[in-house]
Amino acid sequence: MPLSRIARRASRVRWWPGLAALLLVLACTVASAASDADAPEVPAADAGLHVGEVARVCGQVASAAHLASVNGQPTFLNLDRPYPDQIFTVVIWGRSRSRFDGPPEQLYDGKSICVTGRIDTYRGKPQIIVEDPAQIAITTPEGGTGSGVRLDELERVFVKALLASLGYEANYGSTEWDQSTVEAVVSFQEASGIAPTGEPDAATLRALAAKVGDIPDSDRTLVIRLILLELARRQE
Repeated sequence: MPLSRIARRASRVRWWPGLAALLLVLACTVASAASDADAPEVPAADAGLHVGEVARVCGQVASAAHLASVNGQPTFLNLDRPYPDQIFTVVIWGRSRSRFDGPPEQLYDGKSICVTGRIDTYRGKPQIIVEDPAQIAITTPEGGTGSGVRLDELERVFVKALLASLGYEANYGSTEWDQSTVEAVVSFQEASGIAPTGEPDAATLRALAAKVGDIPDSDRTLVIRLILLELARRQE
Protein backbone atom coordinates (compact mmCIF):
# COMPACT_ATOMS: atom_id res chain seq x y z
CA MET A 1 0.00 0.00 0.00
CA PRO A 2 1.39 3.46 -0.87
CA LEU A 3 2.66 5.45 2.12
CA SER A 4 0.25 8.29 1.33
CA ARG A 5 -2.72 5.92 1.73
CA ILE A 6 -1.32 4.60 5.03
CA ALA A 7 -1.05 8.16 6.32
CA ARG A 8 -4.59 9.09 5.18
CA ARG A 9 -6.11 5.99 6.80
CA ALA A 10 -4.15 6.61 9.98
CA SER A 11 -5.47 10.18 10.17
CA ARG A 12 -9.09 8.89 9.97
CA VAL A 13 -8.70 6.40 12.82
CA ARG A 14 -10.69 7.82 15.76
CA TRP A 15 -11.36 4.86 18.02
CA TRP A 16 -7.65 4.36 18.90
CA PRO A 17 -5.59 7.56 18.59
CA GLY A 18 -2.44 5.69 19.65
CA LEU A 19 -2.68 3.43 16.60
CA ALA A 20 -3.10 6.42 14.30
CA ALA A 21 0.01 8.03 15.73
CA LEU A 22 1.97 4.78 15.41
CA LEU A 23 1.00 4.36 11.77
CA LEU A 24 1.97 7.93 10.98
CA VAL A 25 5.38 7.46 12.61
CA LEU A 26 5.85 4.19 10.71
CA ALA A 27 4.98 5.85 7.42
CA CYS A 28 7.46 8.66 8.01
CA THR A 29 10.18 6.24 9.14
CA VAL A 30 9.79 4.03 6.08
CA ALA A 31 9.81 7.05 3.79
CA SER A 32 12.98 8.37 5.42
CA ALA A 33 14.73 4.99 5.21
CA ALA A 34 13.82 4.66 1.56
CA SER A 35 15.15 8.14 0.87
CA ASP A 36 18.50 7.39 2.56
CA ALA A 37 18.82 4.05 0.77
CA ASP A 38 18.40 5.80 -2.59
CA ALA A 39 20.87 8.58 -1.76
CA PRO A 40 23.50 9.02 -4.47
CA GLU A 41 27.15 8.68 -3.45
CA VAL A 42 29.28 11.74 -4.20
CA PRO A 43 32.88 12.63 -3.33
CA ALA A 44 33.34 15.44 -0.83
CA ALA A 45 34.77 17.66 -3.58
CA ASP A 46 31.45 17.51 -5.46
CA ALA A 47 29.12 17.96 -2.48
CA GLY A 48 28.60 21.63 -3.32
CA LEU A 49 26.85 20.56 -6.51
CA HIS A 50 24.16 18.73 -4.50
CA VAL A 51 23.06 21.34 -1.94
CA GLY A 52 19.48 20.67 -0.83
CA GLU A 53 19.69 16.99 -1.77
CA VAL A 54 20.00 13.88 0.40
CA ALA A 55 23.31 12.26 -0.55
CA ARG A 56 26.05 9.95 0.71
CA VAL A 57 29.19 12.11 0.83
CA CYS A 58 32.53 10.32 1.05
CA GLY A 59 36.03 11.50 1.91
CA GLN A 60 38.82 11.31 4.47
CA VAL A 61 38.66 13.19 7.77
CA ALA A 62 41.61 15.57 7.49
CA SER A 63 40.92 17.36 10.79
CA ALA A 64 38.46 16.98 13.64
CA ALA A 65 37.59 19.13 16.63
CA HIS A 66 35.10 19.38 19.47
CA LEU A 67 34.41 22.99 20.46
CA ALA A 68 33.08 22.49 23.98
CA SER A 69 33.16 26.21 24.81
CA VAL A 70 31.14 27.24 21.74
CA ASN A 71 27.34 27.55 21.82
CA GLY A 72 25.84 24.14 20.97
CA GLN A 73 29.18 22.39 21.63
CA PRO A 74 29.63 21.28 18.02
CA THR A 75 32.01 18.64 16.73
CA PHE A 76 33.41 19.23 13.25
CA LEU A 77 34.80 16.54 10.94
CA ASN A 78 36.48 18.25 7.99
CA LEU A 79 36.86 16.10 4.89
CA ASP A 80 39.83 15.91 2.50
CA ARG A 81 41.41 19.18 3.69
CA PRO A 82 41.90 20.40 7.26
CA TYR A 83 40.22 23.51 8.66
CA PRO A 84 40.14 26.30 7.47
CA ASP A 85 40.59 24.91 3.95
CA GLN A 86 38.05 22.10 4.30
CA ILE A 87 35.86 21.35 1.29
CA PHE A 88 33.09 19.64 3.28
CA THR A 89 32.15 19.47 6.96
CA VAL A 90 30.26 16.95 9.06
CA VAL A 91 28.59 18.73 12.00
CA ILE A 92 27.60 16.88 15.19
CA TRP A 93 25.92 19.05 17.82
CA GLY A 94 26.58 18.46 21.50
CA ARG A 95 23.10 17.03 22.08
CA SER A 96 23.97 14.11 19.78
CA ARG A 97 27.47 13.26 21.11
CA SER A 98 26.21 10.79 23.73
CA ARG A 99 24.78 8.60 20.96
CA PHE A 100 28.28 7.74 19.73
CA ASP A 101 30.48 4.99 21.21
CA GLY A 102 33.17 7.55 21.93
CA PRO A 103 34.15 11.13 21.12
CA PRO A 104 33.45 11.53 17.38
CA GLU A 105 36.58 13.65 16.89
CA GLN A 106 38.59 10.61 18.02
CA LEU A 107 36.47 7.88 16.43
CA TYR A 108 36.72 9.31 12.93
CA ASP A 109 39.88 11.44 12.83
CA GLY A 110 42.11 10.34 9.96
CA LYS A 111 39.61 7.79 8.69
CA SER A 112 37.80 7.51 5.39
CA ILE A 113 34.07 7.87 5.93
CA CYS A 114 30.79 8.26 4.09
CA VAL A 115 28.08 10.38 5.69
CA THR A 116 24.43 10.35 4.61
CA GLY A 117 22.05 13.27 5.04
CA ARG A 118 20.73 16.46 3.50
CA ILE A 119 23.47 18.76 2.28
CA ASP A 120 23.22 22.42 3.25
CA THR A 121 25.80 25.19 3.47
CA TYR A 122 27.38 27.39 6.12
CA ARG A 123 29.39 30.41 4.99
CA GLY A 124 29.54 28.97 1.52
CA LYS A 125 30.87 25.53 2.55
CA PRO A 126 28.73 22.40 2.12
CA GLN A 127 27.94 20.38 5.23
CA ILE A 128 25.72 17.67 6.65
CA ILE A 129 24.38 17.78 10.21
CA VAL A 130 24.53 14.33 11.80
CA GLU A 131 22.22 13.35 14.64
CA ASP A 132 22.56 9.55 14.48
CA PRO A 133 25.83 7.53 14.33
CA ALA A 134 24.17 5.35 11.67
CA GLN A 135 24.56 8.28 9.28
CA ILE A 136 28.34 7.80 9.30
CA ALA A 137 30.02 4.72 7.86
CA ILE A 138 33.75 4.06 8.09
CA THR A 139 35.06 2.80 4.76
CA THR A 140 38.17 0.74 4.11
CA PRO A 141 40.31 1.76 1.16
CA GLU A 142 42.44 -0.88 -0.56
CA GLY A 143 45.55 -1.42 1.53
CA GLY A 144 43.94 -0.24 4.76
CA THR A 145 44.37 -1.96 8.09
CA GLY A 146 40.69 -2.57 8.71
CA SER A 147 38.89 0.73 9.17
CA GLY A 148 40.11 3.11 6.53
CA VAL A 149 43.65 3.62 7.90
CA ARG A 150 46.51 3.31 5.40
CA LEU A 151 49.91 2.08 6.64
CA ASP A 152 52.52 0.46 4.46
CA GLU A 153 54.74 -2.38 5.75
CA LEU A 154 57.53 -0.10 6.93
CA GLU A 155 55.11 2.12 8.81
CA ARG A 156 53.54 -0.93 10.48
CA VAL A 157 56.96 -2.14 11.63
CA PHE A 158 57.72 1.31 13.00
CA VAL A 159 54.44 1.68 14.92
CA LYS A 160 54.65 -1.85 16.30
CA ALA A 161 58.25 -1.33 17.41
CA LEU A 162 57.27 1.87 19.22
CA LEU A 163 54.44 0.06 20.99
CA ALA A 164 56.78 -2.76 22.04
CA SER A 165 59.31 -0.23 23.34
CA LEU A 166 56.58 1.28 25.50
CA GLY A 167 55.80 -2.11 27.03
CA TYR A 168 52.90 -3.24 24.84
CA GLU A 169 53.22 -6.73 23.37
CA ALA A 170 53.05 -5.90 19.67
CA ASN A 171 54.60 -8.50 17.38
CA TYR A 172 57.13 -6.17 15.76
CA GLY A 173 58.88 -9.11 14.04
CA SER A 174 56.03 -9.18 11.50
CA THR A 175 54.63 -6.57 9.14
CA GLU A 176 51.09 -7.94 9.59
CA TRP A 177 48.53 -5.98 11.59
CA ASP A 178 47.66 -9.15 13.50
CA GLN A 179 45.56 -9.81 16.59
CA SER A 180 48.45 -9.24 19.01
CA THR A 181 49.03 -5.83 17.41
CA VAL A 182 45.35 -4.93 17.66
CA GLU A 183 45.35 -5.89 21.36
CA ALA A 184 48.50 -3.83 21.96
CA VAL A 185 46.97 -0.80 20.25
CA VAL A 186 43.73 -1.18 22.22
CA SER A 187 45.69 -1.32 25.49
CA PHE A 188 47.66 1.79 24.51
CA GLN A 189 44.50 3.62 23.46
CA GLU A 190 42.73 2.80 26.72
CA ALA A 191 45.74 3.99 28.72
CA SER A 192 45.82 7.20 26.67
CA GLY A 193 42.08 7.96 26.93
CA ILE A 194 41.48 7.26 23.23
CA ALA A 195 38.56 5.30 21.77
CA PRO A 196 39.80 1.66 21.71
CA THR A 197 39.48 0.86 18.00
CA GLY A 198 42.67 -1.18 17.60
CA GLU A 199 43.56 0.98 14.59
CA PRO A 200 46.50 3.40 14.20
CA ASP A 201 44.28 6.42 13.63
CA ALA A 202 45.47 10.02 13.82
CA ALA A 203 44.70 10.41 17.53
CA THR A 204 46.63 7.23 18.35
CA LEU A 205 49.65 8.24 16.29
CA ARG A 206 49.72 11.65 17.97
CA ALA A 207 49.58 9.98 21.39
CA LEU A 208 52.45 7.68 20.36
CA ALA A 209 54.48 10.69 19.25
CA ALA A 210 53.95 12.27 22.66
CA LYS A 211 55.28 9.11 24.33
CA VAL A 212 58.53 8.82 22.36
CA GLY A 213 60.38 10.64 25.13
CA ASP A 214 59.44 7.82 27.53
CA ILE A 215 61.26 5.17 25.47
CA PRO A 216 64.65 4.14 26.92
CA ASP A 217 67.66 5.02 24.74
CA SER A 218 68.48 1.35 24.18
CA ASP A 219 64.98 0.69 22.83
CA ARG A 220 65.12 3.72 20.58
CA THR A 221 68.23 2.21 19.05
CA LEU A 222 66.30 -1.03 18.48
CA VAL A 223 63.52 0.85 16.71
CA ILE A 224 65.98 2.56 14.38
CA ARG A 225 67.72 -0.75 13.66
CA LEU A 226 64.41 -2.43 12.78
CA ILE A 227 63.52 0.34 10.35
CA LEU A 228 66.94 0.18 8.66
CA LEU A 229 66.74 -3.61 8.36
CA GLU A 230 63.27 -3.36 6.81
CA LEU A 231 64.55 -0.77 4.33
CA ALA A 232 67.48 -3.06 3.48
CA ARG A 233 65.10 -5.99 2.94
CA ARG A 234 63.17 -3.93 0.41
CA GLN A 235 66.33 -3.28 -1.58
CA GLU A 236 67.28 -6.97 -1.85
